[in-house]
Amino acid sequence: MTNQPKYPSLVELLLLNSRRSPEAINADADQRLCEVVRHAYEHIPFYRETWRQSGFDPRHFRGAIDLPNIPFVDKPMIVDAGDAALDARVPRDMLQSSSTSGTSGCSITVHRVNLETRVARRALLRQLVHLGARPWHPFLKMASSWLESRQGKFIQRVCKTRHLPPEMSLDDQIRALDEFPAKGLIGQTGGIYLLARELVRRGRTHPLRFVVTTGATLFDEMRQSIRSAFCSNPSDMYGAIEVGGVSWQCRKGNYHIDTDRVIVEIIDEHGRPLPPGRQGQVVVTALFAFTQPFIRYRLFDISALSTRSCGCGVRFPLMEPVMGRVNDFLPTPAGDLVTPHFFFHLFDEPGVNPVKEWRLIQEDRTHLTYEYIPESPFNQAAFDHGMNLIRKRMAGCTLRTVQVDSVPMGATGKRNCIVSRLRPGFVAPDKPWVGQASDPVAQMSAPVAI
Repeated sequence: MTNQPKYPSLVELLLLNSRRSPEAINADADQRLCEVVRHAYEHIPFYRETWRQSGFDPRHFRGAIDLPNIPFVDKPMIVDAGDAALDARVPRDMLQSSSTSGTSGCSITVHRVNLETRVARRALLRQLVHLGARPWHPFLKMASSWLESRQGKFIQRVCKTRHLPPEMSLDDQIRALDEFPAKGLIGQTGGIYLLARELVRRGRTHPLRFVVTTGATLFDEMRQSIRSAFCSNPSDMYGAIEVGGVSWQCRKGNYHIDTDRVIVEIIDEHGRPLPPGRQGQVVVTALFAFTQPFIRYRLFDISALSTRSCGCGVRFPLMEPVMGRVNDFLPTPAGDLVTPHFFFHLFDEPGVNPVKEWRLIQEDRTHLTYEYIPESPFNQAAFDHGMNLIRKRMAGCTLRTVQVDSVPMGATGKRNCIVSRLRPGFVAPDKPWVGQASDPVAQMSAPVAI
């Protein structure tokens, strides 16, 4: 490919960009945005055809100010487009491919060339450097063996790490903690949470300097367990395989957007950007994705741009914590939506947690399956109380409970407690809903309140 922008160096990504003025970062982002839009129109058939049908003409595109004129896209649309969403000029033997876990109901394979992968990977190190991590600090990584095999050469050569596959038993994970002198732990939110819960259950702590979670919404209960087990406030990293890191928590707990790599919008039900403080759906444009562009790409997550500022020294703008994915909100037969937080507090009233691990699956609008691994000893009364709460809140749904030996995880090692088989529709500013429209853009179900 020709006429690509200069890719940022490791020093720029780790140390310099986050301290540049917002005006300078925004000016660079506008230039890169214009380049990726022109590239997509000239070389990506999917975008060219989609934009022609919508009437968007990239010849008059000026930058972020014109983003609302571009129709947004989502995972099913990119998947359906197949090779038409790729730059056909790139030799296939140059592609580096990775796939999402499919827990949102649709798996996508993302293709990049080495330079694009390097930018995304290096940006993920920025948070670790900010939190005080250094290359010589040993740390543990919890990711699937597939992802572990795709780590960068810098990590392989310089850093002392140990891999904890999420499928490893909790006993073996705790043994690895005891044997390896780690300063930090990085990995899938669900796996780290389960490890923390087991440490707390055993009355143990394992102090670490930093814990970084990623791959799923970090709910309050998860954060509390991780803090108790590792004596460190977990720092969350929000992103997606498609676009890489989107935002990350600094030392003060605020989520800084990687504005040198991505543009984040929060949009309403009409696709219009919302001002800071207004909740809507997260839409991301990747500035260094040319092989397979992601322009105004809906992530089906709920958040808001922040009205606050941060004194940590990082000058990137802020967004609020993600409330959850659209598919984390389960619709009832009556049309209401139940927040995922509800299911994390089923056993608060009895004060006894009868399950070690669990997963709630919504097969369709009227059928739920609750898979669980029982605690020992198992408190049947507390369990029945929690299941009755589900039946009451999800009135009209049939609830099936299944005791399992292990809770399955996705292909990328992600553990999801809430799994919906429904295809997500759109999330309005404060009224998320789920639809099963054949056209994910034009057809949406009516909004309902939580």
